[in-house]
Amino acid sequence: MAIDRRRSLFVIAVALVLFGCSTATTENVLSIGLVTNNVNGLRNVEGFQAGMAELGYEAGTDVEYIFANEPLSGDRLDEALEAMVEADVDLIFTAGTPTGVAAHRITRDSGIPVVFGVIADPIRAGVMEDLTAPGGNMTGVKLGEDQSRRLQWLIEIDATIRRVLVPFNPDDTAASSAVSQIESLAPGLGLDLVLAPAASDQAVTDLLAAFPADVDAMFLVPDSVVNARLADLIRVATAAGLPTSGPSIAQVEGGAVMSYGFVHHEAGVQAASIAVQILNGADPGSVPVQNTESFLAINLAAAQEIGLEIPDDVLRQADVVIRGG
Repeated sequence: MAIDRRRSLFVIAVALVLFGCSTATTENVLSIGLVTNNVNGLRNVEGFQAGMAELGYEAGTDVEYIFANEPLSGDRLDEALEAMVEADVDLIFTAGTPTGVAAHRITRDSGIPVVFGVIADPIRAGVMEDLTAPGGNMTGVKLGEDQSRRLQWLIEIDATIRRVLVPFNPDDTAASSAVSQIESLAPGLGLDLVLAPAASDQAVTDLLAAFPADVDAMFLVPDSVVNARLADLIRVATAAGLPTSGPSIAQVEGGAVMSYGFVHHEAGVQAASIAVQILNGADPGSVPVQNTESFLAINLAAAQEIGLEIPDDVLRQADVVIRGG
């Protein structure tokens, strides 16, 4: 390990105190580390814990969780993962592509199983080469390749859309994978994609200050840098009368007009079932990666705010409809 023994023990001590938990007191109590790098990932973590409880692993009785109760990034994320490795936890759950990539880097020689829920594209992220037989110590839940269908849904709710703004962090494999899915489809739908690379918070601020005036909609992809500014992006798009499509229901709850994608909590629940397989003896390298289920969500209040009428046939197919608030 890159850190020395003294620093390891300090990090572990800090982790176990600040993370609000204790080590297992009996051999029958499992220890599981939980990490995410983004606010929405907290929902995945909650879903994972709920799923574990449903499967008979009660917190405090059957399992102790090591968790910061907040998103971690950079050195803080690395130190948390290093502490979990040093503490020899039974399993680590990660939410978010950058979190999973960090876990792969730090745990791959440890033998500690890692279950992700989610990594958008595990192969593109470099954590495995085969989704069916992952090898190594990682498996979990990935995003379904539904970005193209989401782009289709966008023009089904507004057939006048021609130019679509796509802000994304090109350094994030989750974001670049999503962009790749829609680039080949757009011309056949009569759409021009206006790609807006934004690799930092400042870049998103610059985009907001010089928001394109010649676009008809905004299409957000899985991207922790860009989506951290969701409220600002929605505010500017709404002021311009533009519908926004988000990659998950969390963005629809935050004011986007529509989404066709995963539910963070349910992805965590799904990952819990994989974790239980591993805790019961399955080799994580032989457990196939699963796809998240996709749901169509419509925010009627957001649509009304920009004067957009959602077609009845789309509403009839929606899994979630937000009517106000």
